[in-house]
Amino acid sequence: MQNPIEKSVRQTSRSVKKMTAAVKKMSLEALALNRKKHNSYRLSESAGNAPGTLIYTGRNTSEQPELTLYQYDQQSLDKHRGTDLTDILGKLDRRQCNWLNISAIHDTEMIREMGEFFGLHLLVQEDILNTVLSPQFEDYDDYLFLTLKMLKINEETRLIEQEHISFILGDFYLISFQETKQDVFEPVRRRLEGHKGRIRKRGIDYLLYALIDVIVDNYYTITEEINDHMNHLEDELIKDPRHDVVERITHQKRQLIELRKIVYPLREALRKLNNDDELIQQNTKRFLDDVYSHIDHVISTMESQREILTGFMDLYMSTISNRMNNVMKTLTTIATIFIPLTFVAGIYGMNFEYMPELKSDNGYFFALGAMLLMGIGMYIYMRKQKWF
Repeated sequence: MQNPIEKSVRQTSRSVKKMTAAVKKMSLEALALNRKKHNSYRLSESAGNAPGTLIYTGRNTSEQPELTLYQYDQQSLDKHRGTDLTDILGKLDRRQCNWLNISAIHDTEMIREMGEFFGLHLLVQEDILNTVLSPQFEDYDDYLFLTLKMLKINEETRLIEQEHISFILGDFYLISFQETKQDVFEPVRRRLEGHKGRIRKRGIDYLLYALIDVIVDNYYTITEEINDHMNHLEDELIKDPRHDVVERITHQKRQLIELRKIVYPLREALRKLNNDDELIQQNTKRFLDDVYSHIDHVISTMESQREILTGFMDLYMSTISNRMNNVMKTLTTIATIFIPLTFVAGIYGMNFEYMPELKSDNGYFFALGAMLLMGIGMYIYMRKQKWF
């Protein structure tokens, strides 16, 4: 009779295996869906349009655009939130630092009105809406334009998502444009509202540094998430390498390629930003140098991860090759042992009339015994030669 404890353990083990397989299947389906979503827009779709044509290339078009204006100096801070662009722009004050954040930027008409109010170049307005654009920096006469990518981890799928962020820096204002209402700026908002740190004591250029810094710091979270995935992949490669592991390794390499497209141009953009002497103060440049060093560290981490993933692929191929070699070695051993036995059986299976052993009363048993001794002898010989 089967032990009830053993039965329960086996049922639990089967349930865990089924759940693990289901999670892996859901993860792979999410990876495929994320790739399909990420690659749904093609730049060739806007080919042939006149320069400065405002076309929103993002995918978030359901949220209502929201405007948030922070006005602050060392003594006071005011916060205004709404959806009426004219009302918000009417509250701008040149005597204070003004941070205007616009989320859900799919409204091209609103971007056009913003451009007319601040005198933004048509190409700048186009780049704000072009969410597939790589990070870049442009220096105009009255303002600086910087675009970069904000990276987030989807809490449900644990996949890395990127959001297009643009900044316009003027002498008394900073405008930030983002695709959705979710961002990583909350620590900066708390420092502003709580009068903590240097933000309220310094100029609007320092606020730009603080926002860039929190975006870049979040890149470390992304590299740590990739490290966690790589640790799981390594455990599976060592314990039980399966075919889906290859797909996940390939996905991680694609993620790193996407990150390289984000981080490398950003480093160059920050270098150009730090060279500006009109709107970037000298004491702020020291902090931008620190962000630049963080970018260098992220790049070196990504390069190491890419090399490790390449090693994972080599390890997978080596493991599969070794497993195949062991199978072939076992089959070859069995076939080698049976070759002389087949030879003996073939000789005595011939239909010649005069074969003395065929008349022997114990010939059958002698033949079986001889074949058994030959098989055992060959097995012992192979073991001594350490062939397996």
